[in-house]
Amino acid sequence: MAKSRSFFSRGRKVQATERMVTEVESRGLIMHRAGSGDGGEWVIDGRPMLNFGSCSYLGLERHPALLAGAQAALHEFGSNFSISRTYLECPLYEALESALGRVMDRHVVVAPSTTMGHLAALPVIIGDRDLVVVDQFAHASVHMATELIDDVPIELLRHNRTDLLEQKLIEAGDKYERVWYLCDGLYSMLGDFAPFEALSALLARYPRLHLYVDDAHAMSWTGRHGRGAALTHLGHSDRVVVAVSLSKAFGATGGAIALPSAELRAKIRRCGGPLMFSGPIPPAALGAAVASAELHLSPELETIQAELSERVSFVRNELDRRQISLATDEATPIFMIHYDSIPVACSVVSTLRERGIFCCLSAFPAVPINKPSIRFTVSRHNSMADLQTLVDNLAETSAAVSGTSAQSRRHRSTQVLAELETSAAE
Repeated sequence: MAKSRSFFSRGRKVQATERMVTEVESRGLIMHRAGSGDGGEWVIDGRPMLNFGSCSYLGLERHPALLAGAQAALHEFGSNFSISRTYLECPLYEALESALGRVMDRHVVVAPSTTMGHLAALPVIIGDRDLVVVDQFAHASVHMATELIDDVPIELLRHNRTDLLEQKLIEAGDKYERVWYLCDGLYSMLGDFAPFEALSALLARYPRLHLYVDDAHAMSWTGRHGRGAALTHLGHSDRVVVAVSLSKAFGATGGAIALPSAELRAKIRRCGGPLMFSGPIPPAALGAAVASAELHLSPELETIQAELSERVSFVRNELDRRQISLATDEATPIFMIHYDSIPVACSVVSTLRERGIFCCLSAFPAVPINKPSIRFTVSRHNSMADLQTLVDNLAETSAAVSGTSAQSRRHRSTQVLAELETSAAE
């Protein structure tokens, strides 16, 4: 059956994306190279900037245990272990998957990245008689992986609309063996969680419903042993598969798929293409990951999580006090502020960069065309003083742009993409 999810053709999307990215690059807001830095600060184009763009929320990439684990693995196995895992794998994989199994209370298979995990798992777990429903804001890597599933219907769902998901479940009836809902646990752009309570209720009411959750951005900084948000709320169900990242708050490299059974894990391990054919994770990265997993199982992690939570609460309270609206009220380390045009959002990011503060621009296709935004993150690397500096400068720049008329905020990039506006905004 043909897919039904496309808002517009692949060619038009590529053309629109190239024009938008080229435009933002010409403004000097993307495609930079970093120099030195200590985590809280990056040197970009020779200028030191406070770092509010990193996804290393817990700052573990510089933890002594991870550095020691990487060094020990490097000396024992060398810089690479260059053979397909189908034939032979570095023994650190077994140590890592065992430790992650205890962290997540699930059967775990490790992949070179979260994206590779999606590409390995989804074509294996989704059957010929299934229906796939994908949240429109699910990570691009999830959408990419569905391109490998060309023999089942795939439909898009408006973001977090579990009422519409229930309608699809009712309409599906017994026509499909399973209905898979693909979503994020924590959305990397808006910084909002999946509606876990509603999804749990749907799992209870509809036995054919299965969930595949990309929880990359919630791994480590939340949940018992840092298992993330999805397993914290949905780990009781054997109809939930969760993918996580080892390259963000976890502080290492790679991805992992947490599965409800050893049989399903074995099937993905044997049949998942990237697990058979892609290059293995270098030993040093595996050594760091094993050390991080062991850290997650130690009492120290709760202290580390609390330190990040304190910083997140401080920024959110200060922004609220300054009456700066965020895209979501969720207490996560991802912050987004919407503006009504790309020029205004670009101006805010540029002004902050001039003041030595690194934040990111988010524009189409990463976000809907009518919601250009600035996106910044908070990590343990950020001192309280630096967080205050961020808030003060956000307040000043927001006040400076608030008087700009809507007419003057129009940008030619929206004209270039005008024919896509209705579909993309939905």
